[in-house]
Amino acid sequence: MTTTTTLCHPTGSRAALVPWVVVCAGLLALYLPSFHDLFNGAWGSEKNAHGPIVMAVSFAFLYYRVRQLRAEGLLERRPQPLVGGVVFAFGLLCYALGRSQGVLILEVGSMVPVLGGIVAAGFGVRTWARMGFAFFFMLFMVPLPPSIVDVVTLPMKIAVSYAAEHVLYWTGYPVARSGVMLSVGQYQLLVADACAGLNSLFTLEAMGLLYMNLVRHQSAVRNAVLAALIVPISFAANTIRIVCLALITYHLGDAAGQGFLHGFSGLVLFLSALLLTVGVDSLLTRLVGTPHGAEPAGPVAREAGAAGRQHMAATSIAASVAMLAAMLVAGAAAYGMTPTLSGSADIGRLEQVVPETFGDWTLMPSPTVQAYLSTGDDGAATSDRLYDQVVMRTYVNANGDQVMLALAYAKEQRQEVKLHLPEVCYPAQGYAVTSLAPAVLRLANGEQVPGMHMLASSNGRSEAVTYWTRVGAGYPRGALATRMRIFRDGLAGKVDDGMLVRASTVVRDGREAAGAYALQQEFLSQLVAATGASGALVARR
Repeated sequence: MTTTTTLCHPTGSRAALVPWVVVCAGLLALYLPSFHDLFNGAWGSEKNAHGPIVMAVSFAFLYYRVRQLRAEGLLERRPQPLVGGVVFAFGLLCYALGRSQGVLILEVGSMVPVLGGIVAAGFGVRTWARMGFAFFFMLFMVPLPPSIVDVVTLPMKIAVSYAAEHVLYWTGYPVARSGVMLSVGQYQLLVADACAGLNSLFTLEAMGLLYMNLVRHQSAVRNAVLAALIVPISFAANTIRIVCLALITYHLGDAAGQGFLHGFSGLVLFLSALLLTVGVDSLLTRLVGTPHGAEPAGPVAREAGAAGRQHMAATSIAASVAMLAAMLVAGAAAYGMTPTLSGSADIGRLEQVVPETFGDWTLMPSPTVQAYLSTGDDGAATSDRLYDQVVMRTYVNANGDQVMLALAYAKEQRQEVKLHLPEVCYPAQGYAVTSLAPAVLRLANGEQVPGMHMLASSNGRSEAVTYWTRVGAGYPRGALATRMRIFRDGLAGKVDDGMLVRASTVVRDGREAAGAYALQQEFLSQLVAATGASGALVARR
């Protein structure tokens, strides 16, 4: 009996590694292409540069948590293949949809249910729950949808710009602000997304939660207060970074502000946040004290005994092979569902499609106002990155009425790269959107196009804006509707093109907006009648 046990133990140990090798092979086959695209895409930008760091910390923390549970006797082995299989299958479905349609929040986020399902199937739900924070922390490496980032980041950037302006003013520097543009002396600085946006808050929140988990405070109130205070800590750290960049640029010049010291200011951001977090935690320690005693470590559940472990070893190879097959099927499904560029995206050159004279309107020699349709991290116009063609003109009629026209065309509309809406772009230039309402635009050809009316004001200047967005054959209103349109057409196997049509007029106040909207509808109706054959501005029938 003793001899048999001694001889079988090494064999069992080696056999126990085989299922994990099979599962790891499937995970690598599934996610290596995703990580390759992330490093060459979203994670390669300054906005999401924290992604690889969070990923490395996530896996290191997962390994640390497994060893911790094993040392405390809490790494139970109660396989629950049904529950784990359902979670695992849900993760693979998210992966297939996200990978094929370019939805990073589904593609990268699918790793959490996929790994969680594997753990639940092999070790049980209780062990999975005890590793819950490790899986939760992985969510911080998922790139956020641009529509969410655009909506949430802008007020954060304005608030940080406002705070930085006042700090510099109180310290005696010549500073002025317009929206998210700071003027310090002779230099103009645009507060970009990466400098004061949701991504930095996301990263700092991850750091704070990891800090809380590692120090393992037992007071739930203390943990909740510290987690909530991470938001103002992030705000303060971002303000410090902007002030540092402004001072560097003011004293050392633009080259220094945009060079090495710009990247170094990112280290200042995280160092400031870390010191503030530790300082706040120390203050909370003085206020609430440190409770003694640790969570009692329960014994390892051994009800299954040796027979249960032998049964799991006998069935885990078959389960791992099934998981491998499922992952390969998910990868093949993602490849098969990937949409292709629609053949109807050839509209010609907008400069030639849009005439200089049509109806009652004539092109003016030069536009009176041009506003960037979007801005990048460096503050420069990014229309060349988002759009394939951009036309900005000003037209005048016989009565002297002027209408500014902006057309932005992109051959491909995908979840992570799509049209930017005026209600997002105008505030970035210092405008305040005072009204935004749906509108039905009646064109000369009898077609009714769903559009929007917007009124924006800045420094005594107001603009009434009429616009619509065309994605393929539809006219979605808002970022969510645009995302759903792209997703639906992507499942149908095609990548749509996109067009933003915007007409704007300078008005004295909101009382003139109604007349401006009527003028713009007349202008757009005649424009579509002159360009209808091209199918550029409206959907082809």
